[in-house]
Amino acid sequence: MKLFELFINETAEEDRAIISLADAVYKYLQRYADDDDTDDEPDYYGDEDDDLYDVPKDDKVTTVGRIGDLFNTPLLAAEHVTLELQSSYGISERLRKESTDDVAKGPRGEVLGLWYGENSTLVLNRDYLVSNTIKSTIAHELRHAVDDFKSNKQANKAGGRYSIPKNKSYRNVTNDPHLGNLSYLAQPAEINARFVQVLHAMVPVIGRAAKLEPQQADQLINQTLKKAMASYRIADLFPEKEKSKDYKRLMKRAVDFIEKEKSHTKKP
Repeated sequence: MKLFELFINETAEEDRAIISLADAVYKYLQRYADDDDTDDEPDYYGDEDDDLYDVPKDDKVTTVGRIGDLFNTPLLAAEHVTLELQSSYGISERLRKESTDDVAKGPRGEVLGLWYGENSTLVLNRDYLVSNTIKSTIAHELRHAVDDFKSNKQANKAGGRYSIPKNKSYRNVTNDPHLGNLSYLAQPAEINARFVQVLHAMVPVIGRAAKLEPQQADQLINQTLKKAMASYRIADLFPEKEKSKDYKRLMKRAVDFIEKEKSHTKKP
């Protein structure tokens, strides 16, 4: 398996299946959400020594079940994945004690999801179940799950070639003043997972664009794609843009996805 295989073997239908499953999982998990949960007020703020917040130190794990037992999905790779829920505090304690193959964070640095490839377990932060960011996080982690399945659990393996940025100048950069941890953000498997989040952000926009004139629709879609590529910290990894084969593959994948989504949107 070549280093860039994760980029060229994906299909629009697979991306659509991941996103559709992520939305179904999100909807199902709302039964576990507390009524007072909000996107801005998690039950735990990340510092167990901070006495400013009198919050319960709940670290118990809720096992939701295997995806294959809960949902009908064409994604064979996702059927074996076990869903778990844990609070911010519990996840923080968990990360103190054990390593994980992926840690998905929100815009403020909050940990929203964990992926364990060895036992195919996806852990989601129970404190953020009502937030839209969890939808995107589920899609991100499902992409990791599918890639692990397709690569015999090599895609997210620490020290493996999928965890090594192709751009050599990024490999030892952990604190770039503008981009941050490039050695992590530029990993092929991580780019792949964040790119699914880009596509996830495109879905509602493609639906709205279907009601516009072609020129307006294209403008809206292109603006949204550009914004999402920047928001999920992919665009800046390819300053050469179309001169990069990997960037061109991502753009082709986006176009294929958009066209496929348009065709489904038009169906009665």
